[in-house]
Amino acid sequence: MPFKSFRAVALLALLCALAGCASGGNGSESFAQAGSGATVAFESVDGPPPQVFDRLVNILNSESQLRNLSIVSREASAAYRVRGYLAAEVSRGRTTIAWVFDVYDRNQNRALRLSGEEPGGKAGRDAWAAADDLTLRKIAQAGLGGLSSMVNGDAPPPAAEPAPSQPQEPAVASAEDSAGTDGGQAGALGFAAQ
Repeated sequence: MPFKSFRAVALLALLCALAGCASGGNGSESFAQAGSGATVAFESVDGPPPQVFDRLVNILNSESQLRNLSIVSREASAAYRVRGYLAAEVSRGRTTIAWVFDVYDRNQNRALRLSGEEPGGKAGRDAWAAADDLTLRKIAQAGLGGLSSMVNGDAPPPAAEPAPSQPQEPAVASAEDSAGTDGGQAGALGFAAQ
């Protein structure tokens, strides 16, 4: 089994197992009933090493329960499917964890792209060491917050653009990280339609 497939299966198994423990029920059935009716399945989360991946899965599970999102097994029928990507970037000795959650509808059309960056501090030998629990929680909160808004109909409407004459990559609207007047940085969250 390829490593990416193994990680996707591990994510699914862990989400289902954690859902059963948290709900006191029989797993995905009681977990899926927690939300507003629209179900979400995580297809994959690519990029992080296994130890970061496992921590992210645990955090996504707890954050999804706080938002009352109906997360189901990837084998189940779902209104939306999510593919996640994380990357550790080092620039000028500082690490940033960039992330993207692509959300697809039942017809496999991308409905929303959520993306952002979280500063991780000084770069060491392993850039992924900057992906501590606080950083991963910020990623999960931003991603699931945007996903919850879309599922509940609260996502910002996409900007109206003329139809392209040729197929193009969809435009992404995002707020860039910027230093405020106090010198702090804020994480960026971007939304894109299709």
